[in-house]
Amino acid sequence: MSDYHDLSADERAILRSAMDGPVEDRDPAVLGLCLRLCGRRLLQRAGSAAAANGWRGSPHAFMLTRDGWALVKAQRLYRPLRRAG
Repeated sequence: MSDYHDLSADERAILRSAMDGPVEDRDPAVLGLCLRLCGRRLLQRAGSAAAANGWRGSPHAFMLTRDGWALVKAQRLYRPLRRAG
């Protein structure tokens, strides 16, 4: 699994936006970032699996994978340690 801090700020923003719903690839820059995240197995194309689950949006959108969901969820629950002294 990838480390959240290894991702660029734009990639992290796309993963956070994918928590709300599928990311649509209207902008070429967003498409490139989504494809890079697909290579890391954090996103996947919506395709027929999403349509079978009742989503009626674009089949060219991107959705979080289980690894992507776990990575973003772990980061949301992460709290930095307090330092004494």
